[in-house]
Amino acid sequence: MRALVGFLFPHRWKGDLAEVKRLLASEHAAPEGLGVWIERWLGPAGWEVRNATLKLIAHVKDAGRYPRLVEKLCDRREAGIVRRNAAELLARVGMATPDSRRALAAGLGDRYWEVRAESGRSLARLFEPAADLEGALLSRLFAADRNGRRRERERNFEVRMAIAQGLGTLGLSDAAFEALAALAGDGSWLVRSQAAVGITHFAARLPAFHDAARGVVRHLDRQSEGAVSYFIHRDVLSRALRQIRRGPGQVAAGQLRALYLNPKVGWNHVGG
Repeated sequence: MRALVGFLFPHRWKGDLAEVKRLLASEHAAPEGLGVWIERWLGPAGWEVRNATLKLIAHVKDAGRYPRLVEKLCDRREAGIVRRNAAELLARVGMATPDSRRALAAGLGDRYWEVRAESGRSLARLFEPAADLEGALLSRLFAADRNGRRRERERNFEVRMAIAQGLGTLGLSDAAFEALAALAGDGSWLVRSQAAVGITHFAARLPAFHDAARGVVRHLDRQSEGAVSYFIHRDVLSRALRQIRRGPGQVAAGQLRALYLNPKVGWNHVGG
């Protein structure tokens, strides 16, 4: 109903959207009484206003309203792009709370793939390795068929990329390592690249897996489906291989974070 009203009567929220965008572009301190307006803007007919208002909360660092990001992420009636941005913004504002942890873990099961991808990336950025988070990532990646055999569940390659980052950052067990090894054989070179980084990161945290990780990364397929001027997959693999060759306990985990790619901000360049 909110979406229908917004479609039929856009004049009711266009002015609000323009004002929120003006505040987003401002470098000045938040004006007095802005909180009252934020609460009003979070409930109009136009999802565009709610979406921009979440960004405004992060922009002005209104920590008292960070829980509203969790609220919007959990609201399955909300527009998908709003839920997606709520998941991303939780990491941007550093909201590592039990509520955000639960919401992001649940976001891995969202019907909209962008919410699943951003939830995985934000979990990796915000939280420490944990068995329950590893389990949530594995459950998103795999399911059992009628005969009890494991099959790949996640169809979207960007979500599989985020799962590789999540398992590399948060995984603890043999099952997590085996899942990363499976992703290293993915049909998408982007997923294979992220699996190589995830495997190397996993071994950096858990040196007992170093030899197995080195074997997987050394034998990973280096070819991409399409020719591009900059062979990002080859570069990611070579950097991961340089790290894994250092030996147990010698891998620089901090240098691996730049190798986790985000297609939304341009994956054809590796930082660091």
